[in-house]
Amino acid sequence: MPTRPGGQAPSQTGGASSQAGGERTPLAMLLGRDEVAVTGPRARRLVRGRRVLVTGACGTVGSALCHGLKQLDPAELTLVDIDAAGLARLRHEMTARLPEARVGTAPADVRDGPVVAAVLAAARPELVFHAAGRHDLGRVERDPCRGVADNVLGLRHVVDGAVRHGARHLVFVSSDKAADPTSVFGATMRLGEFLLQAAAGGPTRFAAVRIGNVIGPRGRLLGLLADRIAAGETVTITHPEVARHFMTAEEAAGLLLEAAALAEEAETFVLDMGRPVPVVELVHRYAEQLRLPEVTIRFCGLGPGEKLAEKPFADCEARLRTAHPKIWATRPAPPPAAGLPALLDELGAAAGADDATQVRRILRRLLPEYHPAWRPEPSAAAPPRDAGSPTDPPGL
Repeated sequence: MPTRPGGQAPSQTGGASSQAGGERTPLAMLLGRDEVAVTGPRARRLVRGRRVLVTGACGTVGSALCHGLKQLDPAELTLVDIDAAGLARLRHEMTARLPEARVGTAPADVRDGPVVAAVLAAARPELVFHAAGRHDLGRVERDPCRGVADNVLGLRHVVDGAVRHGARHLVFVSSDKAADPTSVFGATMRLGEFLLQAAAGGPTRFAAVRIGNVIGPRGRLLGLLADRIAAGETVTITHPEVARHFMTAEEAAGLLLEAAALAEEAETFVLDMGRPVPVVELVHRYAEQLRLPEVTIRFCGLGPGEKLAEKPFADCEARLRTAHPKIWATRPAPPPAAGLPALLDELGAAAGADDATQVRRILRRLLPEYHPAWRPEPSAAAPPRDAGSPTDPPGL
């Protein structure tokens, strides 16, 4: 549980201590720190024998979370995702450890309120982990209406259903881009955190977890980056000084589980990930690990909404220690505006009408700390920015 403010802020010198013998794994070399084993006895006690539901179960973080949950002996595990084929594959992986009768699937789009309500009514979960949403900053910036529908309205549907059907805990996958947001994506994540705070006060305990860029075996980034480097293709990076917090999918999953056990007052939790990693350094380190030291990098310039470096907390947020030495928290501020439900209805109507200008206006009204980072389009001489190609490593 969160304790008093004070002490040092999340580490600026690295994460967990080195492994025995001083040797670091290849993944630790990329992270600039050792991987943190997050899940502990609190999470195990919380999950064992309880009904658990995961939205976005087929995503990078969602699937890692499901693999973590299956080790903790839940009474039932309900997998929710829009990808029906992916759900079938994931269910097969879950039943290697859990009896088939204890693993259910529900193909559903979280934007569809009645369907979400029906799924939650049938599953009656005690623990809900909401990992569904649109988490690509560039795509949300280009299509803010879809981003709001996925990230804000989808969460609202899940929160309403979870409360109505007696969930004991709900954990929301947020992002470090929610801290002093400059992008539509970051604004939707920050607004999601406020939604939890507005819903708190009843029997359901809420928590938000800010996730950094995910790398590792279950992440897309390294695989796509490896394909480019191995093929001798140019790697495009936004800026020579851009830096990001990176974490593994397993760290993200463990953080979600621990946050559920630590939550009291709709806190927002972060993992101590050390200093942001310069992306140029990460690319060169990975090329060396692949024994392909020659890599060509081009810079395309920061796009709308992008920052040079992310931070785990906003400048105005108090950092709180928790019972876990590598997890920090911040307690909620009041909801951002009076008449929040009416403004959310207005935001949903604007998104449904595909009115991007109105969506941005309402986001700024809801979130005074949201300061969009407007930038000009790249010049004709600059390399083209990512238009959403699946071959481009995300986050670079």
